[in-house]
Amino acid sequence: MPDERPVDMLRQRLRRLHTSAGLPKADSLKDHAHRRGHRVSRSALAAVTGGSGGMRWATVEAFIDGCAGYAASRQRPLAAQELTMTAWRELYERAFPRQRGAVRDADRCRIGAVPRPADGHQPRASVRGIAARPGRWVLTGPGGAGKTQAAVHLAEELWRGREIDLLLWIPAGSQEQIISGYGRAAAELGRPLPDALAGEGRRWLVVLDDVTDVADLEGLLPPPGGRTVITTRLPAAAVQGRDVSLPAFTRTEARDFLHARLARRPDLADDPDGVAADLGGLPLAVALAGAVMAEETLPCSWYRRRLAARGTGVHRDPERAVAASLALAVEAADRAEPAGLATPLLALSAVLDPAGIPVPVLLTATARDWLGTHAAAAGGLDAADVRAGLAALHRLGLVVADETTVTLHPLVRRLLLDDLSAAELADAATAAAEATLEAWPDQERDPGYAARLRAGVDALLGAAGDAVALHPVRARACHSRGTSGDPAGAAAAGARLAADTGRLLGADHPRALLARGNAARWLGESGDADGAIAAYEVLLAASAQVLGAHHANTWTCRSNLAYARGLAGDSAGAAAAFAALLADCEAVLGPEHPGTASARANLARWRTTAAPAEAS
Repeated sequence: MPDERPVDMLRQRLRRLHTSAGLPKADSLKDHAHRRGHRVSRSALAAVTGGSGGMRWATVEAFIDGCAGYAASRQRPLAAQELTMTAWRELYERAFPRQRGAVRDADRCRIGAVPRPADGHQPRASVRGIAARPGRWVLTGPGGAGKTQAAVHLAEELWRGREIDLLLWIPAGSQEQIISGYGRAAAELGRPLPDALAGEGRRWLVVLDDVTDVADLEGLLPPPGGRTVITTRLPAAAVQGRDVSLPAFTRTEARDFLHARLARRPDLADDPDGVAADLGGLPLAVALAGAVMAEETLPCSWYRRRLAARGTGVHRDPERAVAASLALAVEAADRAEPAGLATPLLALSAVLDPAGIPVPVLLTATARDWLGTHAAAAGGLDAADVRAGLAALHRLGLVVADETTVTLHPLVRRLLLDDLSAAELADAATAAAEATLEAWPDQERDPGYAARLRAGVDALLGAAGDAVALHPVRARACHSRGTSGDPAGAAAAGARLAADTGRLLGADHPRALLARGNAARWLGESGDADGAIAAYEVLLAASAQVLGAHHANTWTCRSNLAYARGLAGDSAGAAAAFAALLADCEAVLGPEHPGTASARANLARWRTTAAPAEAS
C-alpha cells in the first residue's frame, strides 16, 4: 500500500490548484485538457479531487493542464510555480512509488538519430518551461539560433527523467524525409505510427527538426496526446502550435558561453562582448568563433580583426554572421593537419544527410580517392588521415563527429552547398553516391546503419537532383526500405525513381521499364494488390512492345502479374497465367531451365490454392 501521507499531500495540493483555477467542473477540465493534447475521460478527472484510490500520472498531468487552461480562459492565469510539472512529478512519485519506472527499459524506444549535444551548450531561458507539459511546441528563430540544440537538450532531459517512453527524432527538411521517418518508426514499432502513439499509457516525444515549408506538414502532424516539438525558421503563425521564440544570445549568455569555451586559456577572452556584438549574438556564429579562438589560441580582439576583414555590418544579418564565422573556421580547419583536407571533406559531407552521416561512407576507397584528389594529398589518403580531418572539423565546430557518425548544422550545410558551383556539386554528389553504395553491406544486420544510408541517399537527391537521379544507389536504397519493413515507403521511392528514369531516359527505355517493375512489386508488397495488378498490366504491354514477347524481362513481368493476381485472391487466374507462361518457357527455354522450373513451381502453388475454392 502507498504511504498515505504523500497521497494526502498530493490530493490536497491538487484541490488547492483546483480552487485557485476557479473550481472548474469535470466537463470544463476535460475540454481544456483535450485542447492541450491530453486524452482523458471526464470521470478520471473528477476522481482526482473526489476519489480516494490511485491515479495515473497521465491523469494528474491532464488535470493540471486542464486547470491552467480553464484559469487562462477566465483571465485569471495561475502562478508559474503552481504549474511546474517536475515538482508535481516528484510529489506524485512520492505518493505512488510503484509507478516510478513502471515502463521497463526494454519497452522504451528511441528512433532516429538525435544529434549530439554541442560543447558548451547554454540553456536558454525561453525554453525552460516546455518540458513541463504535453502539447505541440514550435521553436522559432533565425538559422543558427540554437533551435536544434534546444530540442536535443529537451529530448535528453525528458528521456533521462523517464518522462517519455518513446522518442522519435525526424529531420524534416522535406516531406519525403518526414514520410521516411514515419515509415521507419512504423517498421520498428510493428504498427502504424498513429496507433503506436495512441497506445494506452504511451508517453512520447516527436521532434520534427528544421521544417522549411509548412506544406510539408500537411496531414503529417502527430496526433494529440503527447509532446511534439517542431523547429523552424518559419514565422510561428505559419505552424500550428505554441510558439517558443529563440532569439540571439543575451550579452550574459554569450559572455558565459565564450568564457566556458576558452576556460583553458582565460587570457584569450579579452573582449567576449565585442565578439558577440560583431556576430549579433547568434549562437552558431559565436560557437564557431569560440572554436577558432580555442584551436588557434587567438584572443577575442585578434579574432575581431579577422572578422572585420570580412566586411562591416555582419551583426545586422544573421546569415552573414554565420557565413563570416564559417569562412574563418574553414580556413582554420584547412590549416590543421592533414592540410587542405577540410574543404573537400566538408563538400563531401554537405551533400549527404546532415542529421547523421555514417563514418564508414567517408572511409571507403571511393571517398578517400576523391578526397585525396581534391586535397592534393601526396601519396593519397588512408583512413587515419580522414579521421584526423574529421577530428579537426569537430574541434572547430564545423561538424559533430564521433567514431560512427558525423552531423552538420543545417545552416552550415546550406551555406556550404551554396558555395559550390553546379559542376562541383555534381562531382561531390557522384562521389558520395559511389561511396554510399560501396559502404552498403550485403546483409543489413544493423537497422540504424541502413536507415542512415537511406537518409543519405534522400539527401543526395535533394542536394544534387538529376546529377544522381539515375545512380544505382537509389535502387539499393529502395530495396533496403522495402526489406526493412517499410514496403509503402519503398513503393513511393520506387515510383519516384521510375518517374525520374522515364523523364531522363524516356518512358520506354529498358531501365525505365525495370524501375516501373520494381515500383509495382513494392506496391503489391504494401498491400495494394489491385494497384500492383494495374501497374503490371500496363508494364507488360510496354515490355512486350519494346523488348519483345519472349524477352526475359517481359516474362518476369508476366510472372509478377500472375503472382499479384493470386495474392489478390484470384488463385484460378494466377494458375491459368502460370500455365500459359510454363508452356512458353518449355517451348523457348527448355524443360530444365531455371525460369521454366520457377514457372512450374508457381503453377503448382496456385493450382493447390485454387483447388479448395473450386471444391466449395
